[in-house]
Amino acid sequence: MTNKLLRSKKCSKSVLKTSAPSYRNKEKIYEAAKSLTAKYGHEAVSIDDIVREAGVARGSFYVYYLSKEDLLVSFILEGTGKMNSQIMESWNNLDRNLPASDLIVEIACYISDLTQSAGIDIMRTVYRIFIERSQASNTSSQVCFNMPDIFTNLYNLGVSRGEFKPANADEIAMNITTILVGLTYEWCLYHPNYSFTERARKLVAEYMNGFKI
Repeated sequence: MTNKLLRSKKCSKSVLKTSAPSYRNKEKIYEAAKSLTAKYGHEAVSIDDIVREAGVARGSFYVYYLSKEDLLVSFILEGTGKMNSQIMESWNNLDRNLPASDLIVEIACYISDLTQSAGIDIMRTVYRIFIERSQASNTSSQVCFNMPDIFTNLYNLGVSRGEFKPANADEIAMNITTILVGLTYEWCLYHPNYSFTERARKLVAEYMNGFKI
């Protein structure tokens, strides 16, 4: 029994010793890919470029990621977490004395600005992944996670003030989100000859006008 226990402890120490460098390799790959993508764009960066920058073997890449696109999904989810935090911060700092329709439009424009800040190369690749990959719907739902909640709250605020007609706030919020997703797609198609934020302001304002009392 004692010998087995000693062997078990040795195995546990061995796992701990190997897992730490393993995690560091993943972190190196991730950070190298982020740095290179920011400099040169997603399409211009190869897996060889990433592992060379990270200082790890090429095989190490495939321990953690199936492909370069799989790594991009990790970028998307990290960026989504930051974006959601920024959206919530904007929501908390809004002047609640403004009309609810104005607040909705301002949040929509803020989201469009954040989307553009991700860069056209990244967003085009994101949409391609959404279309081509089976897990795209899961990723997409996480990307849009906090948007409907904010718009639902703002619509209900407008109803309570007598600004909007009583209606299904969740459905309206999802429709606003759909407008923004569609505008993002158009921006990806027609960049740089496309004014994303101006279009968001115009279309969301027109949509909300239909619910005003």
